[in-house]
Amino acid sequence: MKTLLAALALTLSCAPAMAGDYLPEDTPLRIPVPQAAAMDRNFPRTADCDALRADYIAAGWPMGAGIETLRTIDARLKRQLVMRNDAGADVWTPLASAIIKGKRPAGDCDDISVTSAQLAICAGMPPEDVGLLITTSPKTGALELHMMAFYRDHTGRVWVFGDSFGKPRALSKVRQDLLFFANMGDVRRWYALHDSDGTAPDAAGPTSSIPVTEARTAPKNCEQAVELAD
Repeated sequence: MKTLLAALALTLSCAPAMAGDYLPEDTPLRIPVPQAAAMDRNFPRTADCDALRADYIAAGWPMGAGIETLRTIDARLKRQLVMRNDAGADVWTPLASAIIKGKRPAGDCDDISVTSAQLAICAGMPPEDVGLLITTSPKTGALELHMMAFYRDHTGRVWVFGDSFGKPRALSKVRQDLLFFANMGDVRRWYALHDSDGTAPDAAGPTSSIPVTEARTAPKNCEQAVELAD
């Protein structure tokens, strides 16, 4: 992504409390994210696995909650998905149906995040505990946006996965600034977090950031390779 993102000033008096591996339940700073609204219009069942679960189970995908399930989903999805930036406008496309059927669709960081979240819901994780997290890019910082999925376990601890820049890990291991989040139960309701200097890029900007890494298996026709989990 080459577009520079305008800065949106956020008042520190509204800053939510965050510490370590925990996200706030919500914040007073609602942010519109047009890509999420468009996805919800075009794919309204991203938080519902009813139509996918039989095929998910038949294909041998993992069941249950927890980090080991997330690791299995993450590694299997990254072996199958062809990483490629959107050619035109930034579009978030859920690809779980194609992935479960054994296909090799192409997508970028937002597509892998949404698809990972869908697969986690199919594994049995509640959609209100699974979400999407927008951060600054590990590659270019505040000039770009990046996205990953997250899961909030029964203790409230948050784990990230579906991250094209890294493996599943605790939230505190994410090194870039955390900017916005939403739960899969309502992908139109995004909340603002604060980066280190109290500013955040415009949420309307593209989120098509793909890393350049050395992958064990580089997918064909891939502009840049994704880091694969062990």
